[in-house]
Amino acid sequence: MFAEKHHPDKLSPKELDDYLARGWYRMGQTIFTTHFLCFGNRFYAAIWVRLPLAGYQFSKSLRKIIRRNSAHFQTAVAPATITPEKEELYQKYRHSFPGMLSPSLQDSLLDGGDHNVYNTFEVTIREGDKLVACSFFDIGQDSAASILGFYDPAYHTYSLGLYTMLEEINFCRYRGMPFYYPGYVVPGYHRFDYKLRIGPVEYFDVADRHWKPFSELPAGRTPLSEMEEKLALMNLLFKAHRLPSRYMHYPLFEANLFGFWSASYLEYPVFLLCAAPPRDAGYIIVVYDVRDGRYKLIRCTPFDDVGFYLNDAFLQNFSPEHFFTELIIIEEILLQSANPEFITLALHKLRTLK
Repeated sequence: MFAEKHHPDKLSPKELDDYLARGWYRMGQTIFTTHFLCFGNRFYAAIWVRLPLAGYQFSKSLRKIIRRNSAHFQTAVAPATITPEKEELYQKYRHSFPGMLSPSLQDSLLDGGDHNVYNTFEVTIREGDKLVACSFFDIGQDSAASILGFYDPAYHTYSLGLYTMLEEINFCRYRGMPFYYPGYVVPGYHRFDYKLRIGPVEYFDVADRHWKPFSELPAGRTPLSEMEEKLALMNLLFKAHRLPSRYMHYPLFEANLFGFWSASYLEYPVFLLCAAPPRDAGYIIVVYDVRDGRYKLIRCTPFDDVGFYLNDAFLQNFSPEHFFTELIIIEEILLQSANPEFITLALHKLRTLK
């Protein structure tokens, strides 16, 4: 699935490595993956990255940050703890942060509880006795994942968010770990670009499920852009054959992460809504799946997941002209093919049977 979440009761170091190598990431006490994001009412691709540490050396600019900050601050790495001091610093950072963060450090790391299934370490940065920055990272057998970093906004000129990551990387290097995972970057949404400063990262290619040099990712080429391009071509083909269709964005594509019920939720952020069959038989849509390079003609039906509709304010941000805001599940894949003409012929046949 493009979006999936597991709730492990326990997790071995090797199991964490395996999750990370498949483009998964920790969220509270769960572990999840997603490949698309929605900020405001715009959609983006989530590109998972990792830093290979074999032979890795800090760049000149990173060494400068390390020298300056190590001369001014005291740094410590230790097993993670949550203390009132760290909670206070987290709240100071949260109130200055431009996006959404968990209401507390306890919520962010432990979902409000006390049990931690991860082997979590921390980096603390102090100026004398004053805690000015802190970060948390999880340790596996052969890899580590950066989870959360925060700092006193008054010290923003010291690049402390990046500096704690560099200290995490140093810790991993000394342990001989092959990989460091900083999470995802989002092409076109620059808030996450700082993760690219740590060195020559690799990205997870969702199509063939391999890690590749990020430098080889074509500018502007993402799984989302490929979906959009392929569906635009299909839409033109439908119009040429006088088959009605509407290009729709689907903000509920992450239902697998947040739905209370287990169901075959539609997980594609964009699709073509077709005019057959009648509404009482559900919807016929066309998606493009970058994982196998195929168009899929799908019959979907509405699904009333009460847990989703508790947040009606979220859906009110989306215009029904361009966004499909009804939660739907996949009932049947009618046809899948890399050839758009086959999809067109199948839709013709459906319309004649209507």
